[in-house]
Amino acid sequence: MPPPGVPTITNITLGWLLRLRWVGVAAQITAILITGVILQLELPWMPLLAIIGVTALSNVLLQLFAKSLWRQGEGTLAAVIAGDVLLLTALIYLTGGASNPFTSFYLVLVALAAMSLSLRGLTAIVALATAAYFFVYYNGIPLRGPGGIGEIGCPAYSLHLQGMAVAFFLTALFVAYFVRRMLRSLQMREADLAAAETRAARADQFSALAALAAGVAHELGSPLGTIAVAAHELEISLAKNGQTGPLEDATLIRQEVERCRGILDRLDRRSTAGTGDPAEPCTAEKLIREVRNALPPPLLPRLITHDHTKGAVLNLPRLPVVQALVVLVQNACDADEQNKPVELEITLSENELLLAVLDRGPGMSSVAEKHAGEPFFTTKPPRQGMGLGLFLVRTLATQLGGEMTHLPREGGGTIAILHLPAASLVS
Repeated sequence: MPPPGVPTITNITLGWLLRLRWVGVAAQITAILITGVILQLELPWMPLLAIIGVTALSNVLLQLFAKSLWRQGEGTLAAVIAGDVLLLTALIYLTGGASNPFTSFYLVLVALAAMSLSLRGLTAIVALATAAYFFVYYNGIPLRGPGGIGEIGCPAYSLHLQGMAVAFFLTALFVAYFVRRMLRSLQMREADLAAAETRAARADQFSALAALAAGVAHELGSPLGTIAVAAHELEISLAKNGQTGPLEDATLIRQEVERCRGILDRLDRRSTAGTGDPAEPCTAEKLIREVRNALPPPLLPRLITHDHTKGAVLNLPRLPVVQALVVLVQNACDADEQNKPVELEITLSENELLLAVLDRGPGMSSVAEKHAGEPFFTTKPPRQGMGLGLFLVRTLATQLGGEMTHLPREGGGTIAILHLPAASLVS
């Protein structure tokens, strides 16, 4: 479904069909004038003009109510194309039947249906056009004119018409098939382009974040270091003089400065890590061990791990993957205030490597599900998160050709899964 304000293929086709119908009205009037006036064929003028009038009137009504009809989508377009098949059938029936060379116009309508309708709608239009063709083949009114113009005089003409009928049916099928395949290829190309644009935009975000982090760390690192040194010297001086109250304030200043420096270091490290780390052989057991080593000690008793890879050797950027798993485990622990166990499962199938972290927290809200992974979006309280962890995990997944998803866990909680393609990861 395209964004609001962006027309669908059906809407675009309906707009062009309205223009095509005006061209058709002009062409029909020109054709009957040439055949009736120049070639002097006997034509049923009143029925023909009535059919052309119906076409013009219906087009006016369609344009007047175009916006409301567009909202109905495929149903309106299918009805218009089917109506045009019937109007064309009436015109051909009155002007020679299958001998009328304009029977090929059925294929234009079949092509329009193939470009814009579902398989069910396309099948209905192909069936209707074929039935209409065979109707005019057996029931068309032959034309008459001076000197035998328009009359059928060749003994083999009947066989020729039968061949035209078979050729029409096969051509309609081929037009529908190839146009449909072409449309599907174009749609896949558009989807690939959209995915590539999304990856490029995410890469731009990552680059901008890395540049911002490096700049912030550089600009604030020096003054924070100076403040830390001054606070430490002040602590020593106040301790010598026995000034307990000011000493506590100086200690608090130094601690907060160290906290700020830690945040800057973490921001710089997270935003620049993993962008070019080479793949290296490792096992799930090694990943789990390094995740445990990187976790804060209070979280270790809560982590339960499951290795379902049967010792397979994986080929991946080890440190970035470990950092991503640490982020997911820490988020899972933070989500559950009752300190329930958090599980890390590593599963390898023929198609992908699944790194799943399961918690028993309250689950993700609809807002969190929509924005999880966006830079600087966080559901944590102020001063407890920067909103970069999931963004970096999602960026890593994209770089490795995978994705990150969140699923609700049966019985409560969330399952965060890092999907990575197994074909490029197994040695």
